[in-house]
Amino acid sequence: MQNKKKNRFSKIMRILMTALTSLLIVLILIIILMVSRIQGTARVVNYAGLVRGKTQRIVKLEDARMPQDDMIADVKGYIKGLRFGSEELDLVSLDDKAFQAKMEELDDYFDTLKQEIDLVRQVGYENTNIIEKSEIFFNLCDVATGLAESYSQRIATRLKQFETLTVIDIVILVFMILYELLKALRYAKANRELKSKIYLDEATGLPNKNKCEEILTLEAEQNMAICVFDLNNLRIINNQQGHERGDLYIRSFAKSLRKGVDENQFVGRCGGDEFIVFF
Repeated sequence: MQNKKKNRFSKIMRILMTALTSLLIVLILIIILMVSRIQGTARVVNYAGLVRGKTQRIVKLEDARMPQDDMIADVKGYIKGLRFGSEELDLVSLDDKAFQAKMEELDDYFDTLKQEIDLVRQVGYENTNIIEKSEIFFNLCDVATGLAESYSQRIATRLKQFETLTVIDIVILVFMILYELLKALRYAKANRELKSKIYLDEATGLPNKNKCEEILTLEAEQNMAICVFDLNNLRIINNQQGHERGDLYIRSFAKSLRKGVDENQFVGRCGGDEFIVFF
């Protein structure tokens, strides 16, 4: 029953580790995508501010009767890139309805502002509403930039949440891996102890019959000798003085035999009252 519980627990642990590892991979991929998105969002914020600043410069220069057709084309390109994305400007299209709606309004109003600039070129800025319209456009740019910044902040907050989940996932995985490692070390230790018991005679502390038989199956080498010791009258001692006395007799002989033979030579108990020594 206990083994079944252990096996069930180990199975659950393996399933959890697999699930957490899969989740970690997914979280890392999401974070990579979100980092890429937030980098693109930062450029959107910069270009939204650039549209605002550059348009004000256009208005000032146009009022001074210095035509700025190239700058007007640049701003128009920036607005298009902010709306639909642009590989040339390395801009992404933000998946935000409020920002897209404001950019559409900004695009339409920029066309109105261009018409007012054309009028300035004809009659001078004093006879137009260029200042008022440029202020309206400036405020629209302010709102669009704020929406881009808000979107960027939401992505950053979401990114932080995914990073926290990733850290929690990693911490849990580390603890589970450490648990499995400690369990493996315990099993290894238990196996070593079990292996030691298989070849160890607990009564004498010498290698047991299994180890002796294993050595006896090895191919003989030159200059090898074997001595076999058989304790006589052990049954008489057991019958007359008890098995405890007999065991004491065996332990005493084993201790003397081990002490009397060089430590580099093999000494083992090959049965109840038999011992062997390899030289």
